[in-house]
Amino acid sequence: MTKTNKKIFSIIALVISAFFAEQYLYTDAKPKSKIEEIINTRQSGQMVNFEAEVIKLLRDDLKGDKHQKLIMKTNRHTLLLAHNIDIAPRIPVRVGDTIIVQGQYEWNEQGGLVHWTHRSNNEHPHGWVKHNNTKYQ
Repeated sequence: MTKTNKKIFSIIALVISAFFAEQYLYTDAKPKSKIEEIINTRQSGQMVNFEAEVIKLLRDDLKGDKHQKLIMKTNRHTLLLAHNIDIAPRIPVRVGDTIIVQGQYEWNEQGGLVHWTHRSNNEHPHGWVKHNNTKYQ
Protein backbone atom coordinates (compact mmCIF):
# COMPACT_ATOMS: atom_id res chain seq x y z
CA MET A 1 0.00 0.00 0.00
CA THR A 2 1.40 3.39 -0.95
CA LYS A 3 1.76 6.28 1.45
CA THR A 4 -1.10 8.15 -0.31
CA ASN A 5 -3.42 5.13 -0.08
CA LYS A 6 -2.67 4.77 3.65
CA LYS A 7 -3.59 8.43 4.21
CA ILE A 8 -6.83 8.08 2.25
CA PHE A 9 -7.71 4.88 4.12
CA SER A 10 -6.98 6.57 7.48
CA ILE A 11 -9.15 9.58 6.61
CA ILE A 12 -12.05 7.36 5.51
CA ALA A 13 -11.77 5.28 8.71
CA LEU A 14 -11.73 8.45 10.81
CA VAL A 15 -14.85 9.87 9.09
CA ILE A 16 -16.74 6.58 9.52
CA SER A 17 -15.71 6.36 13.20
CA ALA A 18 -16.81 9.94 13.84
CA PHE A 19 -20.18 9.30 12.21
CA PHE A 20 -20.91 6.24 14.35
CA ALA A 21 -19.62 7.91 17.51
CA GLU A 22 -21.98 10.86 16.96
CA GLN A 23 -24.91 8.48 16.45
CA TYR A 24 -24.04 6.54 19.61
CA LEU A 25 -23.39 9.55 21.83
CA TYR A 26 -26.40 11.66 20.92
CA THR A 27 -29.19 9.24 20.00
CA ASP A 28 -30.55 8.97 23.55
CA ALA A 29 -30.07 12.64 24.36
CA LYS A 30 -32.16 14.11 21.55
CA PRO A 31 -35.87 13.39 21.05
CA LYS A 32 -36.63 12.09 17.56
CA SER A 33 -39.76 14.21 17.18
CA LYS A 34 -42.09 16.61 18.96
CA ILE A 35 -44.20 13.71 20.31
CA GLU A 36 -41.09 12.17 21.85
CA GLU A 37 -40.20 15.48 23.53
CA ILE A 38 -43.76 15.94 24.84
CA ILE A 39 -43.82 12.41 26.27
CA ASN A 40 -40.36 12.76 27.83
CA THR A 41 -41.37 16.03 29.53
CA ARG A 42 -44.90 14.82 30.46
CA GLN A 43 -46.67 17.76 28.77
CA SER A 44 -50.34 16.77 29.10
CA GLY A 45 -52.90 18.73 27.11
CA GLN A 46 -50.66 19.27 24.06
CA MET A 47 -51.95 18.70 20.53
CA VAL A 48 -49.62 16.27 18.76
CA ASN A 49 -49.22 14.94 15.24
CA PHE A 50 -47.17 11.79 14.64
CA GLU A 51 -46.92 8.46 12.86
CA ALA A 52 -47.27 5.18 14.78
CA GLU A 53 -47.64 1.45 14.28
CA VAL A 54 -50.73 -0.31 15.62
CA ILE A 55 -49.47 -3.07 17.92
CA LYS A 56 -52.64 -4.20 19.71
CA LEU A 57 -56.39 -3.81 19.27
CA LEU A 58 -58.42 -3.45 22.47
CA ARG A 59 -62.13 -3.76 23.21
CA ASP A 60 -64.17 -0.63 22.68
CA ASP A 61 -64.87 1.45 25.77
CA LEU A 62 -68.68 1.58 25.85
CA LYS A 63 -69.12 3.58 29.08
CA GLY A 64 -70.28 7.12 28.36
CA ASP A 65 -69.03 8.26 24.95
CA LYS A 66 -67.94 5.19 22.98
CA HIS A 67 -64.24 4.94 22.14
CA GLN A 68 -62.32 2.65 19.82
CA LYS A 69 -59.14 1.75 21.69
CA LEU A 70 -55.80 0.47 20.50
CA ILE A 71 -52.16 0.45 21.48
CA MET A 72 -49.73 2.13 19.11
CA LYS A 73 -45.97 2.52 19.07
CA THR A 74 -43.97 5.59 18.09
CA ASN A 75 -40.20 5.39 17.62
CA ARG A 76 -39.62 5.00 21.35
CA HIS A 77 -42.95 4.92 23.20
CA THR A 78 -46.13 2.91 23.46
CA LEU A 79 -49.37 4.89 23.72
CA LEU A 80 -53.08 4.26 24.03
CA LEU A 81 -55.34 5.74 21.36
CA ALA A 82 -58.90 6.50 22.49
CA HIS A 83 -60.83 7.45 19.33
CA ASN A 84 -64.39 8.68 19.98
CA ILE A 85 -66.67 6.62 17.71
CA ASP A 86 -69.80 8.52 18.80
CA ILE A 87 -68.38 11.52 16.91
CA ALA A 88 -65.98 10.04 14.33
CA PRO A 89 -66.13 6.88 12.20
CA ARG A 90 -64.39 3.72 13.36
CA ILE A 91 -60.90 3.24 11.90
CA PRO A 92 -60.57 -0.11 10.06
CA VAL A 93 -57.08 -0.89 11.40
CA ARG A 94 -55.23 -4.13 11.98
CA VAL A 95 -52.15 -4.94 14.01
CA GLY A 96 -49.10 -3.89 11.99
CA ASP A 97 -50.84 -1.01 10.20
CA THR A 98 -49.29 2.46 10.22
CA ILE A 99 -51.47 5.40 11.17
CA ILE A 100 -50.92 9.13 11.39
CA VAL A 101 -52.55 10.68 14.44
CA GLN A 102 -53.48 14.22 15.36
CA GLY A 103 -54.95 14.52 18.82
CA GLN A 104 -54.43 15.62 22.38
CA TYR A 105 -51.74 13.88 24.45
CA GLU A 106 -52.29 13.09 28.13
CA TRP A 107 -49.42 11.71 30.21
CA ASN A 108 -49.86 8.74 32.57
CA GLU A 109 -47.61 6.16 34.23
CA GLN A 110 -47.98 3.79 31.25
CA GLY A 111 -46.64 6.38 28.82
CA GLY A 112 -49.80 8.25 28.00
CA LEU A 113 -52.78 8.33 25.74
CA VAL A 114 -53.99 10.33 22.80
CA HIS A 115 -57.63 11.36 22.47
CA TRP A 116 -59.64 14.15 20.82
CA THR A 117 -59.01 12.59 17.40
CA HIS A 118 -62.23 14.02 15.97
CA ARG A 119 -63.76 17.29 14.85
CA SER A 120 -64.46 19.84 17.55
CA ASN A 121 -67.59 21.94 18.04
CA ASN A 122 -65.77 24.53 20.13
CA GLU A 123 -62.42 26.30 20.03
CA HIS A 124 -60.46 23.09 20.67
CA PRO A 125 -58.36 22.17 17.60
CA HIS A 126 -59.69 19.37 15.39
CA GLY A 127 -58.07 15.98 15.63
CA TRP A 128 -58.06 12.99 13.28
CA VAL A 129 -56.51 9.65 12.43
CA LYS A 130 -55.27 8.93 8.92
CA HIS A 131 -55.18 5.30 7.77
CA ASN A 132 -54.56 4.19 4.17
CA ASN A 133 -54.91 7.79 2.96
CA THR A 134 -58.36 8.18 4.56
CA LYS A 135 -58.86 10.67 7.36
CA TYR A 136 -61.21 9.62 10.18
CA GLN A 137 -62.53 12.58 12.18
